[in-house]
Amino acid sequence: MGNSVKRSPWMVIIALVFSIGGFVLAMVSMFAGSHPGRMEEYHVIAINMSNFGHDLVPTATSGGSNPTSTSEGGIGAIFSSVVASAESAIGDALDDIADELSTELGISQWYSLHIMNACEGTYAPNATSPGAWYNVTNCTAQEAGYQFNLTEVLDHELQVGPLKLNLNQLGFPEDIQDFIDYLNSFLLAIFVFYVLGSALAGLSFLLCIVELTLRNQSTLIRISGIITAGLSALTLGVGSAITTAVAKKGESEINEKGDDVGISANAGGKFMIISWVSFGAMFVAFIVWLLSFCMGRKKTRGASHSSGLEKGETRQRSSRNRFSGWRRTRRSHKAGSF
Repeated sequence: MGNSVKRSPWMVIIALVFSIGGFVLAMVSMFAGSHPGRMEEYHVIAINMSNFGHDLVPTATSGGSNPTSTSEGGIGAIFSSVVASAESAIGDALDDIADELSTELGISQWYSLHIMNACEGTYAPNATSPGAWYNVTNCTAQEAGYQFNLTEVLDHELQVGPLKLNLNQLGFPEDIQDFIDYLNSFLLAIFVFYVLGSALAGLSFLLCIVELTLRNQSTLIRISGIITAGLSALTLGVGSAITTAVAKKGESEINEKGDDVGISANAGGKFMIISWVSFGAMFVAFIVWLLSFCMGRKKTRGASHSSGLEKGETRQRSSRNRFSGWRRTRRSHKAGSF
């Protein structure tokens, strides 16, 4: 009983709630985008291709019918039919040419990268509408350390598309794939951190359940809770920091290199929010476990001190009783001798 004291459930319940929150959010971070339509907005980074090729389309003020081409080999002539089709369908509403272009090219309007896979699709209702949302058309199978090759995907889609083009004809910057490879190089490490963080958060939750079922508060359980919650917070914090840093850098670099050809990127703000909140939840759980341990130690020392005082008083009373008995015995002997 020296390492157990009567428990107070409130601290454990608080740790339980935050452990559940950290576990759920870490799992959402890992499995968002696993299937079409499943929390697509929680991506690490999304690449907007809806304006790709716009430099080949004449603007409303350009006049004439010759497109502005940035590629060689008469690509402007190839796109003249695309422009005519778009203009006949939408008249002067040039904002909708992005949708027409992506359809004619045979590529998706956006591509997103998650921790374990990639998705693609179109913007709904269209690419230029305020508040447009992600309409997912396809997601790859999930795997640890997934490597997203945008160049390969685009080249394949262009070759099987209506115009049978290849990526070199459109002036796609190779630097963009280099930055995607930079992101890819961190995905396995990010995956490992999130797996460890979610597993430890789940273990912290189970320790809370065990602690609540015990009659007395266990020092071993409290120490285990401190370790698991602390390590979970650490791994989720490192994973969140790495993901945030590489996503922000990727966004900046892709926007810089892709601006001339109509390619842009945005880091996943919603993903970062739930990722950092999962870290925060487990950090709070760690603090609560630590406070529970310290309060338990204080109660244990107080109980031990009280027990020691009681034992000392008992010994003193016993000694006084023995001494009183000895004196009574001596008086009895003296009285008998007379």
